Amino acid sequence: MSIDMTYDRQKAIEAQKQFCREHECFHPAPRDGYCEHCGRDIYGEGGISVEEAGKRLISGCPICHHTFVD
Repeated sequence: MSIDMTYDRQKAIEAQKQFCREHECFHPAPRDGYCEHCGRDIYGEGGISVEEAGKRLISGCPICHHTFVD
C-alpha cells in the first residue's frame, strides 16, 4: 500500500498556519517556506508534504536540520 504525498509549498504553508490556529500555538516555520539557514524549500519533494504540514508543528528544516525555535 502506497501513501500518496502531495508537495506544494503554498498549500503546505496554509496547512501549517491552519494547524497552528487550531492548536493555538505559535508558528515557527518560515512564512515563505524556505529555510533561513540553508535556503531550501522545506515543503518541496523530499521535505514536508502538505499532509504532514497539516498534522504536526514544523519546528525544524527537514533538509539541514536547523531548528526554527532558537
